Amino acid sequence: MVERVDQVVGMLSRIGTAALVALCCGCATVSDPAGFSVVTQDKFDFMSCPEIVANRNGLIAREKQLAELAAKAETAPGGVLVSYTAYRSELTQTRAQIVAANRGAQKNNCDLSKK
Repeated sequence: MVERVDQVVGMLSRIGTAALVALCCGCATVSDPAGFSVVTQDKFDFMSCPEIVANRNGLIAREKQLAELAAKAETAPGGVLVSYTAYRSELTQTRAQIVAANRGAQKNNCDLSKK
């Protein structure tokens, strides 16, 4: 009888742990629906064109790096979980900042073409 109780307690413990992990993963994927906050939207509006271009180029390089890391992580077993927890959130944020930088460059009439 005691063994049966131990089995039930062990099973409930595993179920509780799995539920906790699932809830934590759900919270990790929650983000701002717009992709960026109000502060970030106009961050680039008050920069000079060289500052916008430099920031934008840095963001594009970071986006490429994060996309490569996420793709590499997804090839491994269980890598999708690693990819989403480690890289996807920052990748989404970086892409939103690129959009904001493009908008700021357009508003300030900056030349984004490479020379």
